[in-house]
Amino acid sequence: YDLAIIQEPYLNQVNLAPSSSRWDTIYPTLHGDNGAECTNSIILVNKRLSKNTWKIVPLKSSNAMAIKLQGNFGRILIFNVY
Repeated sequence: YDLAIIQEPYLNQVNLAPSSSRWDTIYPTLHGDNGAECTNSIILVNKRLSKNTWKIVPLKSSNAMAIKLQGNFGRILIFNVY
C-alpha cells in the first residue's frame, strides 16, 4: 500500500503515533497546539513514494487533514476528516 488513512490512532505519552520506518506519519496542521482538540486522524505515506510527488495541504483543524499527490495520473487531493 502507498497510503494508510487512519482515524482514532493510538497516541503515546509524547502525543505521537507509533509507526515503522517504512512510513512517514502526517499529522493535522494543529496537532500538538495548545488548546487544540485531541488528534483523531493521521495519514501514513509509504516512503516508497517520492516526497516530490506529494505535499501536505494545511487545514486549520486538529481533526481534518489533506495531502495532494501529483504524478502521471494528474493531481488528486486526499482528505481524512474525523
